[in-house]
Amino acid sequence: MKRNFFFFIAMASFSWLAQAGVYKHIDEHGNVTYSNIPFNNAKKIDLPPIVVVPSVNSEEIEDRITKRRESIRLEEEREKLQNKIAEEEKRLNEVKNEYKDGVPDRLGSERNYQRYLDRVDRLREEINAREKNLTMLRNELQKLPDKSKSRP
Repeated sequence: MKRNFFFFIAMASFSWLAQAGVYKHIDEHGNVTYSNIPFNNAKKIDLPPIVVVPSVNSEEIEDRITKRRESIRLEEEREKLQNKIAEEEKRLNEVKNEYKDGVPDRLGSERNYQRYLDRVDRLREEINAREKNLTMLRNELQKLPDKSKSRP
């Protein structure tokens, strides 16, 4: 019991060492010195407590970053396809307006009737090609994963 008492007294008397702080000392030349040892004319500085941030699982972060990049890539791909569809629809409407259900206006350069028929055939072929393009683009757009499922 006496041993524990002396041990307690010894620990209490040395506790001032454990409470050492940070001291700021400015010498006659204006040099500032920070130390844990008190100097003459040194002032003790009260520092805020140290904030400890818990570690983060880097694999989880990498997974989230990868999912976000994939989501961004899909959004960009979706936007490109939507722009291509809009361009294709615009051009298809222009060609259909020119085609006028198989009876387009005759141009001045088409005095030869065969030239007119050739242009009508080209317009019909272009309409068919653009409709096929639109179908393929819309199918590609539908194959992309849903926005809500790809977002992390």
